[in-house]
Amino acid sequence: MKCLSLRRLAPTLLICLLLACLPGVLRAQASDWSVRVTPFNQVFPALELSQARSSPAPQPKREGMTHSDPTVLGSGSGLIALRLRALHDNEPIRLTISAAPWLSAATAFETTLPRAGRDYELHPGMSWDIERLATQSAALAATLQFALDRNGVAAGEHRVAISLRPLNDALYFVRDGRDSVDLSWIFAAYVNENDAVVEHMLDSAVQSGIVEKFTGYVNADAEQVLRQAWAVWHALSARGIRYSGADPGIDRGPRVFSQRVRFLADTWNDRSANCIDGSALLVSALQRIGLRSFLVLIPGHAFVGFYTDADARHAAYLETTLLGDRPALPAITPTYADAQDLSAATRSSLASFDAALRAGAARYARNADKLDGRHRPDYAVIDIAAAREFGIQPISIRPVTTAVAGGR
Repeated sequence: MKCLSLRRLAPTLLICLLLACLPGVLRAQASDWSVRVTPFNQVFPALELSQARSSPAPQPKREGMTHSDPTVLGSGSGLIALRLRALHDNEPIRLTISAAPWLSAATAFETTLPRAGRDYELHPGMSWDIERLATQSAALAATLQFALDRNGVAAGEHRVAISLRPLNDALYFVRDGRDSVDLSWIFAAYVNENDAVVEHMLDSAVQSGIVEKFTGYVNADAEQVLRQAWAVWHALSARGIRYSGADPGIDRGPRVFSQRVRFLADTWNDRSANCIDGSALLVSALQRIGLRSFLVLIPGHAFVGFYTDADARHAAYLETTLLGDRPALPAITPTYADAQDLSAATRSSLASFDAALRAGAARYARNADKLDGRHRPDYAVIDIAAAREFGIQPISIRPVTTAVAGGR
């Protein structure tokens, strides 16, 4: 099985492909510089915050090149970009971007254009106000204001009307005619193995007695791996989290595909999880205990996969629609469970966990031929470890939405 929705490409390269394949996104233009907002003048802060700083900070006075192309300057994603031509060698540039109240401060970007007559593209890192974004529940009309200084002299301003999308709005596919770009790695940004919610989950799991502690792959025993995953599943059952059939889809094309993904604390506090919310919560805990896991995306649905061996050769799957379900225990107790130690609560969670394993394996088998790494808007496998290696980090928000109610 190939867990390679990332296509072996770093996120910044994927976004550059997005820019290259959507030529119709240039907006505000002047005689010597222009502004581009991709895609289609819509701004998805989650797409930038999953790759950049987790907290706003001012840009350094001189931004070095963080891109393989020497004509691209800046550490931003490139979804908000400015193009201009150098008037002379080593031309000093200062760009200021304002978008009150959504930026914690005006984004100030300073750099030097090395060679006269060469075209450059500036990718400023935006200073988003994450706390304010976390309170946004729907797309809002906003304005980006750009002011450019060249050689210390004002060189004009641009205003670009945008649609500012909420922080929980995950853009995962963009299509423009025959061209398309898969951005499904964004879902890894909603997996947060270090979230406070995960601590509560693991405390609850250990208190259940299913495991004494989490050891990951230390014992090289697939049965122990399954038992640890069951303990995590039990923590969700003990919390009373149930599957919700609420549709998370926001945009389903033809150009933009996005959907809502709640943050872990919202799912934990509400005790309700649709497929992507429950999958993100489960995968966060599995990653934390050392089990390499992944999200499996198919049309209109998401479920969980994890490896039962350290070499990532054998995988198991969990169907998240069975969260909170109460099926009957199988006639034969699964080998990873000790029938002598089953309480009423663990017996119930074991029944739903075992059913979820079987349903997940069946669902994966039905879709395996489409999860082949090709660019499709609704089929992807997001390996969290691979996503972290490529620089996709959890979107961290502050207590306004991360307060964990009720402990265990």
